[in-house]
Amino acid sequence: MTTLIEGCNYHTKWQSDKCMRFVLAKVVGDWSILYTRTTKKLFWCRNADLIFITSDYNIEKGKELTLLK
Repeated sequence: MTTLIEGCNYHTKWQSDKCMRFVLAKVVGDWSILYTRTTKKLFWCRNADLIFITSDYNIEKGKELTLLK
């Protein structure tokens, strides 16, 4: 299992528009709370449905966030 990093950008397996990106706000057991980057709308998602976005920016952001913990 991959470690989920709060504050990083993710796709979901079931999203209709593959261009959408969501920010991981909180991990709660097998579920996570995400929010949209533009409207900040919150929603729940299963951790198994999250796909980490492997952009250079997101990877560096993940490294910084894990060092701050």
